Amino acid sequence: MTTTRADGVETRKRLLDAAGVLFAEKGFRDTTTAAICRAAGANIAAVNYHFGGKEDLYAAAWRHEFERSIAAYPPDGGVAPDAPAEERLRGHIQAQVKRFMDSESRDLDIAHREMSHPTGLLAEVMHRSITPLRRTHLALVCELLGPRATEQEVQLCEMSTHAQCFVALMHERHRRGGPPGARRHAPPMLAIDGPALAAHITRFSLAGIREVRRTTGWSAGARILKGDAR
Repeated sequence: MTTTRADGVETRKRLLDAAGVLFAEKGFRDTTTAAICRAAGANIAAVNYHFGGKEDLYAAAWRHEFERSIAAYPPDGGVAPDAPAEERLRGHIQAQVKRFMDSESRDLDIAHREMSHPTGLLAEVMHRSITPLRRTHLALVCELLGPRATEQEVQLCEMSTHAQCFVALMHERHRRGGPPGARRHAPPMLAIDGPALAAHITRFSLAGIREVRRTTGWSAGARILKGDAR
């Protein structure tokens, strides 16, 4: 019985690992259940047995890859929770930059393909996984802006910081993922390494937050933390 249970756990993990790789490379529609089972060394019926079908495996594989990526690059960047807010923002940005630039962060590749060819199958699992991280970031930005910041100011500053990471780094992932010497009709690629990019985003974001704080209104920005961060 113990051996059977252990075998089942191992088979499930192999399916998640194989599915993560294939969904990242090909997306949901171009990845077959048979290909996943073949890559995992599992029986063709294993996906239905362990996950109920390809659709549920898709969501589970994204969650599996997301948790792996977050474990490799904790969102706090190794900065202590009682460190000054500017240091905590620096740690957050550094961790995000490292995660986005790592080709092994397959959750980002799966999400990118999902955005290009939506299935709607990842909406719930992504919301459950990402919302706590965003609330933490919102709380940090709110702290930096001070109690006079409006809800909109907090959201816009958080969005601006995240967008710098997302746009620049997805641009870089796209460059590295294309064939060598391919002709591209796109803006020039960034010739910058991760640490330098993280340092720039931190410096730019803190300067913007300081300016918003200097000119902010008198509404209580902290109230955003009481509700849904969507």
